[in-house]
Amino acid sequence: MRSRTIVAALAALLSLLALAGPARAADPAWRTAEQVRDRLFDAQQALILDGPREAAKAADAAADAYAGALRDGIAQADPAADRTVRSELAAARRAAADGDAPVLAAARGAIRAALLRGSATVTLRAVRAGDADTAREWLLLREFRTATRFTRAGADGTLAVEQLDTGKLSPAKAEQAVRKDLLDAYQGRLRELLADAARNAQRGFRAPWAEAAAQADGSWRILAGRYREDRGEAATQTADRAFAALRRAASAGDATAAATAQRRVAAALDGFTAAPFTAQESARRAQQLLRFVALIPVEYRRGTKDDEVTKDFEIQEAVAFQAGAVAAFADLQDQLTRRGRAQTLRAKADLETLGTMVDRAATTTRGVPTADEVEDVEDRIDDGLRAIMPDAWTEPTDESDYDLIALTLDRMEAAVGAGQYRQAEQARLEAYAFFEFGPERRLKSFDQGLALTVEGLIWFGADDKDGLATLIADRAPRRQIRETRVQLDKRLGDAAATLGDSANRATVVTNAAIIVFREGLEGVLILAAITASFVGVRRRNRRPVFVGALLGLLVSLITWVLAQTLLRSLDQYGEKLEAVVGLIAIGVLLLITNWFFHRVYWSEWIGKFHRQRKKIETMDKVGFFSAQVLGLGLLGLTSVYREGFETVLFLQSLQLSAGTAAVVEGAGLGLALTFLVAVVTFALQRKLPYKKMLIVTGVMIGFVLVVMVGQTARTMQGTGWLPITPLDVDMPYWSGLWFGVYPTWETVGAQVIAAVFVIGSYYLAREVKVKRPVRKAVERGDLRAEDAKAAEADPEIGAGGVPAEPAVIGDR
Repeated sequence: MRSRTIVAALAALLSLLALAGPARAADPAWRTAEQVRDRLFDAQQALILDGPREAAKAADAAADAYAGALRDGIAQADPAADRTVRSELAAARRAAADGDAPVLAAARGAIRAALLRGSATVTLRAVRAGDADTAREWLLLREFRTATRFTRAGADGTLAVEQLDTGKLSPAKAEQAVRKDLLDAYQGRLRELLADAARNAQRGFRAPWAEAAAQADGSWRILAGRYREDRGEAATQTADRAFAALRRAASAGDATAAATAQRRVAAALDGFTAAPFTAQESARRAQQLLRFVALIPVEYRRGTKDDEVTKDFEIQEAVAFQAGAVAAFADLQDQLTRRGRAQTLRAKADLETLGTMVDRAATTTRGVPTADEVEDVEDRIDDGLRAIMPDAWTEPTDESDYDLIALTLDRMEAAVGAGQYRQAEQARLEAYAFFEFGPERRLKSFDQGLALTVEGLIWFGADDKDGLATLIADRAPRRQIRETRVQLDKRLGDAAATLGDSANRATVVTNAAIIVFREGLEGVLILAAITASFVGVRRRNRRPVFVGALLGLLVSLITWVLAQTLLRSLDQYGEKLEAVVGLIAIGVLLLITNWFFHRVYWSEWIGKFHRQRKKIETMDKVGFFSAQVLGLGLLGLTSVYREGFETVLFLQSLQLSAGTAAVVEGAGLGLALTFLVAVVTFALQRKLPYKKMLIVTGVMIGFVLVVMVGQTARTMQGTGWLPITPLDVDMPYWSGLWFGVYPTWETVGAQVIAAVFVIGSYYLAREVKVKRPVRKAVERGDLRAEDAKAAEADPEIGAGGVPAEPAVIGDR
């Protein structure tokens, strides 16, 4: 009985082992690699807590874990990497038994690097053979360039494997893409490991120091083949010796030798780029570098006053932009050095100086460099870089704008995740600024609807998604904001595709004509509303309005010329200038309508026509210039220039796409159509009966005023001059496009205040100028009671109870 029990137990045990064996063999390579790494970490932990014996057991477990698909795949594809893994596992076992923590840590770092090296070899071999399934599985065992707020982990290798699987990429092209992605990732990771080694050396943390140095040595082996192609065998051997010396010094805790080795490594790698950029990629990265450098003093100025830090968050933003600039510069340094070594070294030194300045502000609040000092260094960097960069690198591109939008939205999401909604809102506004003064101008010219959808997702909602501005104001959770972000990314991708296919001459001419005609119609509407009451003897008042309008058109043309010569300076202040012009137009429109155009004033002028005739004649003698005439001229100028300025911004983006000739042709066509509509409009205006003309004028002015106030308030929100408090109501986005009505308390409130001001002034003036004099006339007996109502209701009856002599109104 006992023997049968033992046999049954052994059979059960064998069955379990049989099941476990295939399961372990079936483990994917990346999972087995994690098991090896975890067992080595257990050994390090055991050495601290339990002693060498337990640490040695954990090291043995790590050696046992290196088996199955991981071991077989690496051994077949890269025997040298397999030998390194095996020898380092043995070294780890000895170090654990001897209680040598730094050597154990170094072995763990070397094993990690050798596994990644072997995985890269297996992946590339599989891609070359067209085996997408194997490549996809092994590509999971890799490093990425660490994603920060200003650098993003690449996914080109993964995408290339997917396209290989679907037949969209040939094996050769897929291999090229995967190789480039891996080389870029491992060079970025190598920089980080070297920085970790130096930092831990300074702090005296021996085990992390040794591990980082050993993994850096192993990561270098992944890049060595590419380095040999670029620098030759002799240089490669020099670099090999420098990395080996760094590892030995770190394992021994020799800080002096490690510092020497670190300098030798830095000299060997200076200017080396493992994954050379294409011309387009270089230009894109150069634009990021220039943008990052330019944004450092902007954030620094916001966070300081004189030599004191006032806003820590802004300083952290400056530090982050500095890190992004350093990373971008490192990617381009090799190419820049070839174009001008001395200038490149100066730019590098200035960039380091800039880093020291912002780092000081990040660690202390008093006695920091002033914003002007920081800006002076930034100017030197910018001038130096532009002096040696090819022209193509300094030309802004939509691709770099999309990169900055994505990076800024990443910051927004991170801020939301940390509960920092004020910082999230600032990042959202920055992303919108990158979009508005970058791709949106061209996009509005080619696909107005898509541009409005993207803007809606950034602001108040579109595509059945709440807008980011609304969500942030409501302090929505990150999950909800992420949903809108995903949809926004999709629409931005659609925008990139649209702009990539739309820059043909016929399309540009057509869109330029539509832009000019659309904005011109708004100008005609405003001028028609302003001049509708200028009939009869007051027709002379049309002249200053039209002269102002022509001046507005002339200033718009001058702005267009300046936009060609000072293209980027207009970008910096475009939205703020638009807001200022809008405010001036609103102010003048409110003043003039309240002072001149209300039916109450017309009634008074008509009633006192005889007394005013001599003053009007005197005005003719005095000359064209007077306060009234200047006011009307300013109204005409600002009304036209407001539309002209916006038109220039749109046409400028088209000019960048297709050249000046096509844009001028389309603009000329649009102007011709606008003038035709203007002639028809003003001709029909003369045929309107006087009372109907007054009603039309009131409606037109009210419409123009509401739209202008709403759009200007919205522009001020975009500049940060007004806060954003969403209304809990869904509005179609065309309500903002056509009526200037946006779902925020500030924009709607501004429109309500403007309407109340105008309507209130109307009733107040009617009470003061008409009703009160009529009542007094009745009390004095100068006016019969039955005539009082007629005197109040009819604008052509004065307070005397008899019809006033009308103004001469054409054929009326």
